[in-house]
Amino acid sequence: MSDFRIKDFLDRLDELGLMLSATRLADGSIRLNQWRTIHYYGNESEIRSFWSRHMTGTERMQDVARYVELTQNRTRRLHA
Repeated sequence: MSDFRIKDFLDRLDELGLMLSATRLADGSIRLNQWRTIHYYGNESEIRSFWSRHMTGTERMQDVARYVELTQNRTRRLHA
């Protein structure tokens, strides 16, 4: 069993300057979008290393995309 926690992963990326959002495509798949903040450029090598250590396959990417989509939709409903 993996000890990977998506929220912790996303929080660390956010601290380093990379934010993620998700877009549902017409075929039902989810696209994961990357948004760079001003802190990204000073942490780029650490972000790349962190990403490659934790994003170990397409299933992991899909899990992260589903989580991001779910949480961003929940946030939108709370602010509507």
